[in-house]
Amino acid sequence: MKEYLSAARRKRFCECYLRTLDPGRAAEEAGERDGWALLADSAVRAELGELRALRADTVRREDAVRRLTELAFGRANDAIALALSPERESRNVAKMDLSAVSEFKVTDKGGVEIRFLDRVKALEALCVLLERQEGEAGAEAFLRALRGEEE
Repeated sequence: MKEYLSAARRKRFCECYLRTLDPGRAAEEAGERDGWALLADSAVRAELGELRALRADTVRREDAVRRLTELAFGRANDAIALALSPERESRNVAKMDLSAVSEFKVTDKGGVEIRFLDRVKALEALCVLLERQEGEAGAEAFLRALRGEEE
């Protein structure tokens, strides 16, 4: 592929790609045409390697705890709104919180199937992280807070 992207455009695509891990979506967000073709470009691959190296130690336990908390307690409101009125809501999908959704499918007959993430698994993973972070007392306090019990 011909190297036609400026350094700034290449970096923008790479940042979008690392966030989404979807070449098509990353290209769209970065204002480029073909994400798959960009991934084949040696300059883009080099940029991705550099960005990955820089970010390798930026994900911390707190980030994992925060994300698992979002998954465990995520709301289904946006997914239900999309299922009930897809034509009206479809233009706002990029702004919706669909983090609790693992699968969204429109059937042949026009019905909608939504599968949500397993919150119990997310909570279990969260508890494991909290136990390692704070010891057993931290996990117990977390579980008490979930049940609404006072200390």
